[in-house]
Amino acid sequence: MLHDNQASYEVDFAGEIDKDYEIIADELGIDLPTAKKVAKLIQERADTPNQGLQLGKVIGLLIQSHNQSVALYALAIAAGLDQLNGIKSETEVAKMHGCTRALVSHYVVGWRDLLSGEGRGFDITKIRKNNETRETYAKQAADPFIEAKRQAIKNQHRP
Repeated sequence: MLHDNQASYEVDFAGEIDKDYEIIADELGIDLPTAKKVAKLIQERADTPNQGLQLGKVIGLLIQSHNQSVALYALAIAAGLDQLNGIKSETEVAKMHGCTRALVSHYVVGWRDLLSGEGRGFDITKIRKNNETRETYAKQAADPFIEAKRQAIKNQHRP
């Protein structure tokens, strides 16, 4: 909180740790059970238009995809439907469609990112690694120590 007579910033810890329904209870002067119901109602109303938009995005991307069959299987994998027609991995989808596993993975990650939205809440990990793991791999890929180690190993194998 910034005060007019101070040149410093004080963190509002209550604002950082309070749950949505607790803030609603404080601001509206209502009890916590009622505030929980209000928060749930707000969330439900907010999700309904977003779900329609998400479905529209999914349909649009499927229609414009160059490889609709792979895109559809990738959507199934991203949604956790890993037992679809007995297919248990991205590699099996790739072999079935004559493409690389990397392409299937690219589609799966894209679907998961689309379905996650801003909050990255959609994270089914039956086949895929979770979203936090993706961040760890991205950091490691840019780590200069690991890159130097890769180069040293590569140079050892040269004749």
